[in-house]
Amino acid sequence: MMNRIAAAGFGLVALAATPVLAGGPVVPTPEPVVASPAVVVPAAPSFQGGYVGGGLGYAFAGDDRVGAIPVTRDAGTLEISGAVGNVHTGYRWQQPGSRIVYGVEAMATLADVGDDADEAGFRSANDLKWTATLRGNLGYVVQPDMLLYGFAGYSVGRSEYWVVGNGDVLHEERDLDGYVVGLGLEKLLNNNWSVRGEYEYANYGSETTTSNAGTFTTEETPEFHTLRVGLNYRF
Repeated sequence: MMNRIAAAGFGLVALAATPVLAGGPVVPTPEPVVASPAVVVPAAPSFQGGYVGGGLGYAFAGDDRVGAIPVTRDAGTLEISGAVGNVHTGYRWQQPGSRIVYGVEAMATLADVGDDADEAGFRSANDLKWTATLRGNLGYVVQPDMLLYGFAGYSVGRSEYWVVGNGDVLHEERDLDGYVVGLGLEKLLNNNWSVRGEYEYANYGSETTTSNAGTFTTEETPEFHTLRVGLNYRF
């Protein structure tokens, strides 16, 4: 009888201990580590690529001294000025990480630039019709969205020139041939559009011409300054 009671007691103890022995010690499960999303830093704006655009400006402080020889050596000075409008296209290169930008640009300009004078018995006039310019640009990115640049180039054009006096007339449509230099500042509005402002000096050299009857000669020396604003679309 005692053996049966003891066996039953051991059985109850074993049954009560079974869940603990089966599961063993409880180890807490660590929370999964959630990685922070990577912060994507947008690339700095670039000025590289092809572009087209247009602009409006004003030419001023022109200087074209009219000298009628041998009648007189001073027949007035033409201070040519007036409005200009242009279209242009070009391409620029900018190496990754570099602030240096360089490129080429072609520009065609329609102009209403001219002046007339009446002095020493001579009446003179000069009217600039159009110009076409091919120039090289070199710039520096002073801010991520702002480019300061200089340019120089070769320019051709057409002007109409009159000098009337001494009973004679000089009338010539001259093919211009000269150079331009200047500075500009361009600001990006977004990845495609930008605005710019420029200062340009143009000099078309000199050319001596003779009046119809040959009573006098004169030298045409057109040069002027231009301020313009423009809009570019980069593609």
